[in-house]
Amino acid sequence: MLISWNWMTDFVDLAGIDPEKAAARLTLAGLEVAGMTRLCPPGLEKVISARITGLVPHPEADKLSLCTVSDGENELQIVCGASNMKAGDTVALAPVGTRLPNGMTIKKARIRGVASTGMLCSAAELGLEEESAGIMILPDSLPLGEPVIELLKLQDTILEFEITPNRGDCLSVIGVARELAAIYQRPLRLPEARPGSGEKPVADLAAIEIADPDLCPRYVGRVVEEIVLGESPLWLKTRLRAAGVRAISNVVDITNYVMLETGQPLHAFDLDLLAERRIVVRRAGKDTLFTTLDGVERKIDPETLMICDGREPVAIAGIMGGLNSEINDKTRNVLIESAFFTPASIRRSSQLLNLSTEASYRFERGVDPQATARAAARAAELLETLAAGRVAAGVLDICPDPAVCERSPIAFRPVQANRLLGLELDEAAIRDIFTRLQIALVEDEPGAWQVLPPPWRFDLEREVDLVEEVARLYGYDRVPVTELKISAAAVLDEPETVNLRRLRQVLINYGYFEAVNYSFIDPAAVRLLGFPPASRYFDFVQLKNPISSEMAVMRTTLLPGLLGNLENNLRVNVKDVRLFEIGRGFFRAADRKQPYEELFLAGVACGKRAREHFSGADEKLDFFDLKGLLEELADSLRLEFKYDPEGYYGCLTPGQAAAVVFKDEVVGSVGRLHHQVAENLDLDQEVLVFEIALEPLLSAAKAQTVSYQGLARYPAIYRDLAFLVGTEVAAGAMLDFIRRQHKLIVNVEVFDVFQGESLPAGKKSLAFRLTFQDRNKTLTDKKVNAIIAKLIKGIEAQFGGEVR
Repeated sequence: MLISWNWMTDFVDLAGIDPEKAAARLTLAGLEVAGMTRLCPPGLEKVISARITGLVPHPEADKLSLCTVSDGENELQIVCGASNMKAGDTVALAPVGTRLPNGMTIKKARIRGVASTGMLCSAAELGLEEESAGIMILPDSLPLGEPVIELLKLQDTILEFEITPNRGDCLSVIGVARELAAIYQRPLRLPEARPGSGEKPVADLAAIEIADPDLCPRYVGRVVEEIVLGESPLWLKTRLRAAGVRAISNVVDITNYVMLETGQPLHAFDLDLLAERRIVVRRAGKDTLFTTLDGVERKIDPETLMICDGREPVAIAGIMGGLNSEINDKTRNVLIESAFFTPASIRRSSQLLNLSTEASYRFERGVDPQATARAAARAAELLETLAAGRVAAGVLDICPDPAVCERSPIAFRPVQANRLLGLELDEAAIRDIFTRLQIALVEDEPGAWQVLPPPWRFDLEREVDLVEEVARLYGYDRVPVTELKISAAAVLDEPETVNLRRLRQVLINYGYFEAVNYSFIDPAAVRLLGFPPASRYFDFVQLKNPISSEMAVMRTTLLPGLLGNLENNLRVNVKDVRLFEIGRGFFRAADRKQPYEELFLAGVACGKRAREHFSGADEKLDFFDLKGLLEELADSLRLEFKYDPEGYYGCLTPGQAAAVVFKDEVVGSVGRLHHQVAENLDLDQEVLVFEIALEPLLSAAKAQTVSYQGLARYPAIYRDLAFLVGTEVAAGAMLDFIRRQHKLIVNVEVFDVFQGESLPAGKKSLAFRLTFQDRNKTLTDKKVNAIIAKLIKGIEAQFGGEVR
């Protein structure tokens, strides 16, 4: 946002204040000044005011004029190609030797045989406008021979601000001037607008109705008749240019000028184009198409607040007017709109329409609801002065519930302010700061105040906000630096936090990177994963105002986000990918308003098992890599998983997938993504995924106690056993069976799985390595053999296996 230093002097005395030092003070007070520039382009110091005393056609050129020009002391002869001047006009003269902003140096010249000693300049040639139709005509009241930059107050400093979203009150000249007045303890001047009052009452010329006061608590209208549409005066165009706004016409320029000055966006309607000369503020009510001032036809949401006439919408409230009521060359009567719209409503509509304007930018942050009438009066006054308008008597000020526009008092304790800031300010100093900020003291009980923030300060809601105001005005740089003192006992992390950290560390050790995705997903992404339509994964929490159709529901699984991350990596030729995410799924609840939330851990992986190296085999990740990872994760929590070859996610490949079971409860799935699902997701590699519910695991890990035992003093005995079993027999089931057979079996592992033509049809070979150990004595072969004999009989009976 650009603010003119000279413009601010209309409202606060800045004499003796250096703009650079003021910028530093404003930045320290929370209004960051990002840059400073001069308004006046270099080279204008020699351009002076002069008067045309004579004007005759050039004797040798039809389109040129021969001007006699006086600067108050000398008369000069100048050849000019413009046609918009006449004898008696005051103009901007560039004498010989002047170097203009465009690089041109003025020299004596002969043009078609006639001497020319200078140049009459246009605003564009002086760098004050982008283009001009003729030379710049100055007010006749200006003295002659004086530098134009001084006469027109072009020696200005422009401050560029980066205003934080909570300080919408500073998005104006008056807003920043108010801050300077508070910082430098100087009075703020706000001249009262006094437009004329015609004979016709405004109520006979227009009517206003607010149908949705929850979105528009106040709407003010002023009517100005018989305006003359034309060009704005140079002073107004100069100020608009200083703010980075292009001049259009006097009526439009005035609405922009008042918005920049007061922070209150305005809109001017052609009153004769409003059906029934009536304004109705209401929701759109249904999907409709509306063409805005920029000529774009836009689809309007039913909840969007619209400004309508007696027949149809004429503007999108707080954002942009409509093409059907814009100011045009035939406009003679205008209705000025000055309203207060609720910030959330304007923000929602702006986002839905993907349309942001200077007006919506201010309304979203909040405008002063008590300044609407003042801004409308200021615009009416300028229309009367600069557009020869006649202001109707009275004002249409519709405010169904005035209490909505009032602020509520805030409790404040001076002692608490000093405690938080580490200061020792007395109450008089704090009262002075509040007075400078126009924060009213409504109750002054000892040690406990009730203060009323000004209506333009939407950011002041709590006591700590007021404490911050004390610090801002006192000066952050004056707050003493003190050493931090912590007397509280050491705080230990919650068990859940510790266990989540362990899980993350295991995944990182295995080469996985953590992803963080939005909790919003496309419901179509869940359908692609093959979940049964009646499953809980379709119990979506719908968003009322989604960012897009691809983020319309809260996620019930983490896999869509991770698979999207994977697809993005593969698209840029990153082929070896390992990602995980810890996040919440959200499920619609029938018995309560809030959804159920569950914590999940999910991962995706594809590519090589290890980095490519000449000494190793080029092997791809497979199901067992992820199964081993899950076992390591369970081990980090001192838990144990089992795996069921049935009951896994429908998006996985049969034979290369399993349900993850914990304490007889299915808590997740692991396996290879089905090739059809991968194809639908544009994934051209074999992809492995897993997802597990964390809450049962974290609860079990929290309840565990850790015990330790010493190293065994007696040696272990190792035996290998291979069994021929049916292909349908799960190795995990046999492992569980063997572990339960005797307490001296301290470990058992599968070290070989074989299927081939050398084995009978429907059979496979499973080889196990068993570890036997007794902590109290040395085991004998006799003891171990007895256990193995019993074990073999059990395998034969339970699984139909035979020893190979």
